[in-house]
Amino acid sequence: MTTSKIRIALAQQRISADKDVNLMKGLSLVKRALQVRANLVILPELFTTGFYENNLRALKGLNEEIELLLKLSKERDILIVAGVAERSDKLYNSAVIVYRGEIIGTYRKNLLFPLTKEREIFARGNSLEVFDTPIGKIGILICYEVRFPELARKLVKKGAELIAIPAEFPKQRIEHWKTLLRARAIENQVFVAGVNCVEGDLDYGGNSMLVDPEGKVLAEGGVYQEVLMSDIDLADVQRTREKYPFLKDYEGLDPSSI
Repeated sequence: MTTSKIRIALAQQRISADKDVNLMKGLSLVKRALQVRANLVILPELFTTGFYENNLRALKGLNEEIELLLKLSKERDILIVAGVAERSDKLYNSAVIVYRGEIIGTYRKNLLFPLTKEREIFARGNSLEVFDTPIGKIGILICYEVRFPELARKLVKKGAELIAIPAEFPKQRIEHWKTLLRARAIENQVFVAGVNCVEGDLDYGGNSMLVDPEGKVLAEGGVYQEVLMSDIDLADVQRTREKYPFLKDYEGLDPSSI
């Protein structure tokens, strides 16, 4: 994968209390992305466990938990970003980047949602990282973190060309989700791929979305399980910044002086 032109698949998955069923659904969506020769597929937040505490209590090591996903990717030229629960020294709400049977990147959610038990269940991550992958430079945020422009801006300063956002965003605030995804793309002149889940006990809202660096929505989902596709050119990030050199004005600004 040396070209800047890539095909992205957003795997908008239905999440249930049955971890095995969730895993099979996720694998099925990845297989569908493979059939259309996608270079990148993104799965939602906690795609195998959801926030179901029974699933989280029974969690095994990360490689064992996603063993079938690793096997599926082993001989395939596709990059997978998947939201997962990660048991290490503590329990983390994480996202992994998988390529050819290996985990090549792991991100742990820094900002945990305050209106649920997430802060009681998970430990916070403590870093933001941009991953240099075979298709380009990818930054990751998870769900609630889309509300914080400072996080996305930091990823862009670190070189992100695309920000992937696995999520479990509820239906009652879905207009926030849609607006925030476009805002993060527009203000940072970067591709943003938000992948939400659907239905489930908490009635998740779907509306997964891929937005280009000028804020144009290239793909948007509904409220059912589906795979969304779009071809993009990562070179559009630099083209947009040359056409509209707005980020340069921010580089010389000292926020403490105003």
